[in-house]
Amino acid sequence: MTGAEGSAAAPQAPCICLLTAFDVPQPGENAALLASAFSRRGVTVHTAPIDSLTLCDGRIEVQNRSLNLADFTWVWTLGFGKRGSFLDKMQLLALLPPSVRQVTRPEALLLWHGKYGLAAQAELPHPPTWASPRADELIGIAALQGGRFVLKPPGGSFGQGMVVADAGSPRLAWAARALTRGGAYCLLQRYLPEVTEGEYRVLVAGGRVIAGYQRHGSGPAGNLARGGRAEAVELQVDTLALAQRAAQWLQERQIGYAGIDIAGRWLLEVNIVNPGGLSTLRDLGAGDFAPAIVDAILDGTVSRP
Repeated sequence: MTGAEGSAAAPQAPCICLLTAFDVPQPGENAALLASAFSRRGVTVHTAPIDSLTLCDGRIEVQNRSLNLADFTWVWTLGFGKRGSFLDKMQLLALLPPSVRQVTRPEALLLWHGKYGLAAQAELPHPPTWASPRADELIGIAALQGGRFVLKPPGGSFGQGMVVADAGSPRLAWAARALTRGGAYCLLQRYLPEVTEGEYRVLVAGGRVIAGYQRHGSGPAGNLARGGRAEAVELQVDTLALAQRAAQWLQERQIGYAGIDIAGRWLLEVNIVNPGGLSTLRDLGAGDFAPAIVDAILDGTVSRP
């Protein structure tokens, strides 16, 4: 059975539960495309809102307690749901037994979701980045470094809250103060001129590069949600090599699926929860890559070490 209308009976292996942010995935969304591809591989698929997670006498259950996640072969978190209960949900998922293979481990979601992880490592090329909840500190760093910067919230998506500004400008000072309002953290990142030439969104799964396309746009980072334009292109040799390095790096950190953004020789960002790209590739006429992602997941799903 596929969809949120799962039976109350315990699912039979092989089976996967897709945990989503909404009750019913919409056509064209990752959950719907991946559910169809899993079904074609003979895997029983159930979807359930992640906000329905409960603990009941030692069992981690969803869907009004009709599904016990310990009965599944795989669990895949494709959405976080309500922000206020994020830690609770990650802790509950971390309690699942080793027999349940999670596409991306909750520990990895805790550590690598957001934009800190890349900035704190030296294995993959990433633009210099600073983070602070103090606007004056960020303004001072920009003034000392000089040049152009991107300011953004660590947990933002779809380019929301992203501002490009020059050191010493009123725009940079305004953005730093706006993004740190209420004690929130703000990221200050060196602006890369390569972004103006377009950046790549590359989908990786199970340690493999699956497919990618190029984005050009009017907004920061060419985000499609902010007026960017997608183009089906062949990945350049250097881009493909960096994507392959990143795919393996992510797999080693228990991240089974991600959308990575590359500009020039730089890895800009890693999106590890429900990244966009599958429907874009299909709309561009590049093909349906959901089956390739499913194959990679089934071959290389991370289990508890």
